[in-house]
Amino acid sequence: MSSAYSAPLKVSVYVPAYNAADFLALCLEALLAQSPAADEILVIDDGSRDASAEIASKYPSVTLIRHETNRGLAAARNTGMRAARNELVASIDADCVADPDWLVQLLDSLQDPSVAGVGGKLIEGVQKNTADRWRAVHMPQNWGDAPVRNPRVVFGSNNLFRKSAILAIGGYNESMRTNGEDVDLCARLREKGWNLLYVPAAVATHLRHDTTRSILDTYWRWWRFGVNAYAGGARLRSVIGHAFQVHFRYNFMEPFLEDLRAHRWRLAAFDFLVLAYFPYRDFRLWWEQRKSSGPG
Repeated sequence: MSSAYSAPLKVSVYVPAYNAADFLALCLEALLAQSPAADEILVIDDGSRDASAEIASKYPSVTLIRHETNRGLAAARNTGMRAARNELVASIDADCVADPDWLVQLLDSLQDPSVAGVGGKLIEGVQKNTADRWRAVHMPQNWGDAPVRNPRVVFGSNNLFRKSAILAIGGYNESMRTNGEDVDLCARLREKGWNLLYVPAAVATHLRHDTTRSILDTYWRWWRFGVNAYAGGARLRSVIGHAFQVHFRYNFMEPFLEDLRAHRWRLAAFDFLVLAYFPYRDFRLWWEQRKSSGPG
């Protein structure tokens, strides 16, 4: 892509990192290779117990900000957003690698003053096992190959936002420690009249590798926080209702039928694990809340 920009872009980029030592160097190298370069790169180390902070410290042009304890993804995002010195603030997850023109593609799409945020296309770069392939098919963090105005969510994995718009709505909801903070933020921005964009030309690659357990856990958390389920607490009646009215009909049947039509037999078999796992996690959530607060 030819760019009109020659000087460093007046954009800050932050990377929320929690135990991300396996990926962080690759992520930062890709950010440093952006053409044109970002004006500022921040790493928000959210209480990591591995070498994430040490890795970030090796890069003189990267600013490291540390949380003494793990405060969660939304809190790390708020720290990055508030610490950024520029109005335009991009974010990329620590297990993602951006293409060289990722940042300028996002910036070029934010010329409309009614747009608060722009998201890029995340490609799943790891396909080692069935769990990885299931994630790529059923949990894509992109909206396809065509631009979309006002998608349901600008995914937190790679994006660019106006800092003033985010701070005006109170930032990310820090009760959402692991998932759903991007869905919640985008909903509140739309309520305030802002527009959002999805730009597939801004490409990043996801380096995550999953196991059966990790993908089931992530998918359940995506569902729970994405629809704000059990926001008022889990009740046994709602757990049972969700098992039949939601998990069977949507979280199981929709991917299962899609996999059957596409002859993805291994993924179709994996769908049955979802059918068993979601009610189990709901019941466990109810049981843990019951033990902590007493019967009710």
